[in-house]
Order: sequence, then C-alpha cells, then structure tokens
Amino acid sequence: MAGLVFAFLIGAAGCLVFRKLSLPVPGILGSLFFAAALNLAGYFPDFPIQWLSWYSNIVIGAYVGLQVNRTSLGFLRELPLPAFLISGGMLFLSLAGGALLYWFSDLDMATAFLGSTTGGIAEMALLAMSLGADMASVTLLQVFRLLAAILVTPTVCRKWTEWQNRREKKAFSSAFVRKAEKKRPSALSDDESDVAAAPPFSLQKVVLLFTIALAGGLTGFYLRMPVGLLTGAMFSVAAAGLMGLDLGRVPPVLRTMAQIGIGVVIASNVTPSTLRQFTLLAGPVILLTGIMVLCSIGLAVLLHKMTGWNYPTCLLSTSLGGLSQMSIIAEEMGADPLKVSILQTVRLVSILMVLPFLFNYLFH
Repeated sequence: MAGLVFAFLIGAAGCLVFRKLSLPVPGILGSLFFAAALNLAGYFPDFPIQWLSWYSNIVIGAYVGLQVNRTSLGFLRELPLPAFLISGGMLFLSLAGGALLYWFSDLDMATAFLGSTTGGIAEMALLAMSLGADMASVTLLQVFRLLAAILVTPTVCRKWTEWQNRREKKAFSSAFVRKAEKKRPSALSDDESDVAAAPPFSLQKVVLLFTIALAGGLTGFYLRMPVGLLTGAMFSVAAAGLMGLDLGRVPPVLRTMAQIGIGVVIASNVTPSTLRQFTLLAGPVILLTGIMVLCSIGLAVLLHKMTGWNYPTCLLSTSLGGLSQMSIIAEEMGADPLKVSILQTVRLVSILMVLPFLFNYLFH
C-alpha cells in the first residue's frame, strides 16, 4: 500500500507541475512524465499496479455512462457510417503499418504485425505469446504507439481548435464572435454552464453510482469484454440512468485521480530495458508511428467532413491512443465523451474480432 501511495503522490506532483505550466492534459501527461522518470531512475515502487488500472477504468466508465440520456441516444442514428470509417481505417492502418515495419526492420512478420496493430497493450502481448512472436518487442512497440498518441493528440487538438477559432474570427464580425464565445465553452476548459448546472455533491449518490459502476465493471471483466472494467461500468451506469435513477455526477477530484492513475500505469512500462530495446528499433518505429499518427489525423479530417462534429471529437475518436485514455481527456479537450468512447470501443472491438483470426491463419 505504501508503494501505491508513493507512486500516486509522484504522479500527483507531476499533474500539479504540468497544470501550473498550462500544458495539455496535466493529469495524464504530468503523472506519466514524473512516474516514468522515477521508473527510469530505478526507484519505481513495487505494488499491484492493476489496482490503479482498475480504479481508473471504473471511474472513467462511470463518467462516460453518465453522459447517456434519452437525448444522447439519438446519436446512435449517426453511428454506423463513422464506425465503419474508423474501424476500416484502423484495420487498414494496422495491416499497412505491419507490412512497412516488417519491410524496414529485422523483426519477424508476426512481431512486426502485432506490434503495429492498433489494439491494446495487454491484448497484443497475449496474442504475441500464443503466436510465438517476440512479446517484449510487441509490448515495446505498443507502448511507444500509446505514448506517441497521448503526447500528440492533445497538442493537435489545442492547435487545431486555436486555428479554427482564428478562422472564425476572420469570417465573422467581432460583435458576433463575442456573442458566440459567451455561448460556447473553450475547448481547453470545463463547460461553465455545465458546472453551474451540475447537481450538488451527494455522498449517497456517489456511493450508489460507484456501486453500480463496480458491479457492471466486474461483470464486464468476467465476461471478457474488451476493456471489460470500463465498458461494463459504462453500460451499467448508462442503463441505470435510463431507468430513471438519479446518480448525481463523478466528483472532479475522482476524475483527476483516474487520470493520474492512468499516467502511472503507463509509466510502469517505461523501463531502462524498454529504452535499450527501443534504440535498436528507433528509426523504423519513429517513422512508422509518425506515418500512423498522420493517417489517424487524416481520418479525423474525413470524419469531420462526414459528420460536422467538432475537431476534438473527431481527433480523439480516431486517435491511436487507448479507450480509457481518450475517454477521460475528451471533455477537457472540448470533445464529446460519449461519441469518443463509443467509437473507440467500436475500433477496439473490430480490431480484436478480425485481426487475431487473420494473424492466426497467416502465422500458423
């Protein structure tokens, strides 16, 4: 327990420093940098890291589930075409990335393709074990992809939103812009109208919310759903809300703690051995990751033109990052958390449903 508290405090210190410097997503990036530095220095404490992961996924699932209401369900009518675009695009990126990595590196085919797949770290590591691929290299490639997505996506969101705001200011009169800014929240801050309208804190509602989220998360975990704790918690909270239960809201401090937990969990994979391995693959990996990130941004542009959704929602929905990471930073970036979560879930499910069968056929 002492190790967990120590690692969390280091992550919290990183969050505070990044917030002071006005850097994007301080909860995840600040804790990630500080905890990774601790790990690289050899002082990362030994504790059950899955506890932080479980907590973070339950909180994120509860938060996203609360976004579901009878009005938001209308979004489901818009879902099929965006889901097809993202799933197809990510499957293509995974296969094309694997071919490029196999071509430009000395990795065997199974390792190259599994390392380039836009699935989860744990899922790809287990698949690598079953297919006889190099599990260490696959994990390294997956960690680097995740780090690149988490570092790049918030920055692109911020720059893209600033660029769009500048375009709007040129297109409309200053009076109209001032009126629009009063109605629309900044992409980098909480929605003030939502905060003002947020229900008052109730311990009883918080306990009920997380009891339902935990029950759903454990059900999803035992049913082996993709990211079962998160998706199970999300579905159970959404169902309870649609049945009329008043579950209140997730206290902001718990959301920040979930972000810090995610940063610490990712940092636990950044070790001196992974860095040494990375130096052997640095050229091909950096090239491949750069190409895949650019392609994911291209998918976001297509999604925006297809749906008219705002840029942060499109970027986070097509990001190479994980479901939990993109879901928890969605509101902070000015995106729609529900759309991001559903489309990221569809992406992950399609990857896990299609590629393992294909790889099993190709590499056995």
